[in-house]
Parts: sequence; structure tokens; C-alpha cells
Amino acid sequence: MFYIRADGNEKIGMGHIMRCLTVADALRKQGEEVLFLTADEKPVKFIEERGFAAKILFTYYDEMEVELPQLLSVFMGNSGSGQQEKPKILVDSYFVTEFYLKNLRLSAKVILMDDEKRAVYPCDGLVNYNIYGKTLGYEKDYPSETTLFLGCGYMPLREQFRGRSYEVRDKAEHILLTTGGGDSCHMALAMSKRLLQSGQEKTGPVWHIVCGPYQPDTKELEELALAAGDGMLRIHKNVTDMSDLMRSCDIAVSAAGSTLYELCSIGVPAVGFYFAENQRRNMESFGKLTPVMNAGDFSVRPERVLDFIVKEVEVLCREKELRQKISLAMRSIVDGKGADRLAEELLVM
Repeated sequence: MFYIRADGNEKIGMGHIMRCLTVADALRKQGEEVLFLTADEKPVKFIEERGFAAKILFTYYDEMEVELPQLLSVFMGNSGSGQQEKPKILVDSYFVTEFYLKNLRLSAKVILMDDEKRAVYPCDGLVNYNIYGKTLGYEKDYPSETTLFLGCGYMPLREQFRGRSYEVRDKAEHILLTTGGGDSCHMALAMSKRLLQSGQEKTGPVWHIVCGPYQPDTKELEELALAAGDGMLRIHKNVTDMSDLMRSCDIAVSAAGSTLYELCSIGVPAVGFYFAENQRRNMESFGKLTPVMNAGDFSVRPERVLDFIVKEVEVLCREKELRQKISLAMRSIVDGKGADRLAEELLVM
């Protein structure tokens, strides 16, 4: 039994759950049984829809130390007869503490999903698959007995993003806008209103707006799309095959989470932005290391970010050669095999 400890809700989005589900899929392909552990019931539907069991701890996602007795009880209840090795648990949360991980390691082998390196945590394995993962000095700061999984080679992309072809078309007529699982700063709504005010929704390309499970403005976005007419603003809810939607678009505007890596795997020329601190380093690294353009922090300067996006999308629409250059560079970042690679190595730790 392999355990995964992650949460998802309207405040923290669904990124932790979605990337852990991809790792779980890869573990299942290796014949491993996976059990998700969550603080509350909010992400359980998404977990069960992917065919995995979930156990609710009935605690708080942002106060993890109080759940240690429940976790120990879970491990003891699921231990097979004669099992001598510690169970393995992948922990994906920004609310871990040194105390939490130190005590969890008494009962389990702990692999930490880490994006930010806020501290040097006690763990048996650490995963930072981000584009900047190899630049943070983990090898220098962590003991040799901690197994490190660093860089985009371990990026856990869903199967639908592996080996998909993509054509940079002569005319850019379809723009994708995605803010991730949620949209706490109401960016999609602001962008849609900007398009309506400028009249671009009537004369420019079609904008495809993805409403994640915790998008607070879905109803208003649908009303705006209806008012725009002619299908120039199209709202997509409950998207099950994001790769097909991405492949149908010529340019993407995306928050700086896992979606950026998904866009890279296909090669959709992208403009990125962020509205959460945990996305900042990712977006800044993409802006420095790749041709993906960084529109900035929407939570701080929303109008400036919208201006940047509108301008850069106009440039990309005009210049096919630039779109081709960006597409090719993005496809070189990830190979789509990261989840399988990570699962294989986790099982032999």
C-alpha cells in the first residue's frame, strides 16, 4: 500500500490533488495499491472519479500536526501480517512542519513534494519537478540519505499529454485562458470584461475560458459569453480532455501552475501570469529560461497584467514564425514520462 497525503479546496485550488493523482496513476500501472488521505471531504469526489480510495481524516488542511495520531492509526490498520518495511507516503502540502515530518517518519518512509524550499525538511525523499528544481541547492543542504527527484524529468503529466502532435497554424484564431482549479483574484472575469470593453471579442480571435471546479465566477462568465454573442467567448466547464482543448488553440494564457508544463508538452505558445506566491518562482523561471512570456502578478497589478497579455497576444497572432519558435522551445522542456519515471524510482526507495 502506497499512501498519498494531499488536499484541495477553493482556497488552495486543486493542483496538489491533480498532480498526486497523476503519480497515483503511474503507481497503479506498476501494480501498487494507492490510498489517498485528505483532511476533509472536498477533494474526495475527484479522487474517487479516478478510481482511487480516499480516507478522510476530519482535521484541518492548514494545521497538519494535529492529524498525526490519525495517520498512525491508518498505518497500523492497513499493515499486512508480517509486514516489516515502513509504509511509504507522498506528502503534498505547503503546511507541513518540521515537527510533523519528523514524527511522521517514525511510522513511515516520507517523500515530500516541495516547490519552494522554505526549509530543509526531515524526509526520506524529496520531489521538486519544477523548471527551477535543480537550481535551489538541494544537493548541498540535504543529507545524502535523502533521495532527490529534481527537475522537469519528474514532471507528473497525465497520459493525455504524452506524445500528442501539434500544428502551428497560419492564422491564430483561438486563444485559451486558464487560471487553474480556482481563480481567487477573478482574473478570468477581468480579462473577459476587458475584451468586451475593447470590442476584441467581436473582431478578434475566439477566447476559450476554462472554468475549474473552484472558479467563483462561472455564472457571470457564462452571462458575459452570452452577451458577447457569436461564440467569441466560449466557456468550458468540467473539461476531461484538456489536451484536446489545448491542441485546438493557437495561443494560451495560463496561470503559472502545472498547466504551463502541460502546454509545454503539447507546444502551445503561451503567455503566463501568477496571482499566488507559490506560482511566482515558477513564472519568473519560465520568463528567464524559456520564451514563455511573464505577464506578472495579477494580484498586485491587475491592469498592467491585462495590458501585457492583450499586447503579447496581438503580437503572437500576427507572427507565425514567433509562435513556431516558442512552440518548439516549449516542447523541449518536458517529455511526458515524468510520472512513470517518478513512480518507478519511488517504489525501489
